[in-house]
Amino acid sequence: MRTSTLGASGVTISAVGLGGFELGPEEDEVPDVERAARVLSASLDAGINWLDTSENYLNTRNEQLIGPALERVPSDMLVSTKVAPTPAITGGGSGFRPEQVHAACRDSLRRLRRDHVDMYLLHWPDEDGVPLEETWGAMAELAEQGLARAIGMSNYEREDVDRMHAIRPVDLVQDGLSMIDYLEARDAFAAYGEAGIGVTVYEPLASGILGGKTPEQVLATWTGPWVESDFYKRLLSPGKVEKSFAVADGVRPVAERLSATVAQVAIAWVLLQRGVSAAIVGSHDGGHVRENAASADLDVADAMDELESLIPLGPTMA
Repeated sequence: MRTSTLGASGVTISAVGLGGFELGPEEDEVPDVERAARVLSASLDAGINWLDTSENYLNTRNEQLIGPALERVPSDMLVSTKVAPTPAITGGGSGFRPEQVHAACRDSLRRLRRDHVDMYLLHWPDEDGVPLEETWGAMAELAEQGLARAIGMSNYEREDVDRMHAIRPVDLVQDGLSMIDYLEARDAFAAYGEAGIGVTVYEPLASGILGGKTPEQVLATWTGPWVESDFYKRLLSPGKVEKSFAVADGVRPVAERLSATVAQVAIAWVLLQRGVSAAIVGSHDGGHVRENAASADLDVADAMDELESLIPLGPTMA
């Protein structure tokens, strides 16, 4: 699998990364460390050398599960995690004052059972008035202390990334992109690539919409507070869900010609976007992990015009 080095950090990641959130545990679920370890092993065998998590995911319980699972696999699995300014739907947010960022990193390392994290990111912008320069200064200190090999920003506007990059280089940016969502991010990604900033992409399958599932299967997973999320309203609300699956249905003929799955084509499309270093895809099934990893070797260059022609069908296009 092809790899990319993030900025000047020396951290080299595979084109497909493992999304840790799907490893659980959900609120009513017993943590399944052995299952998580099997998924990590399958990932390494398939050429995936890194995973993504956050203190926010499942109120720190995702990190707590991943830590002991990592001890059961070879030590060359890289880890990306994030500090959040406040708790959100899934809980967990230490805050962005410098002392909170330092404490959050050490707490994540304790949960992950590591002496350093390979990639450490600000999860989303703070709205409580903490100056971004102060928060970014704390991140730089963590890198100087060897606790974080690469530091980055997730879900930030380009102007904020550029401003921090001028203070201390941003090694990586994490944001969303798929054939039906976050399409406005493509120009920024290209600019980040030219500036030497790595880009890791979440939601390349739009939470399963581009994963070959039926509308009923996808909608069944969106319950409770999630139906009030911006993501649900953009892609799955009445009048939007039909457009989302129109794009997914349009990908099927391309996938069939390439002897691939819809998901593999969708991931491969993301990986061909300018500036993109890697796509993050989560699963708690080793077979799915291997299928996702194969996307990095799928050549969709000759089908790009056809795939691009499907984008105007989507729910986020005017």
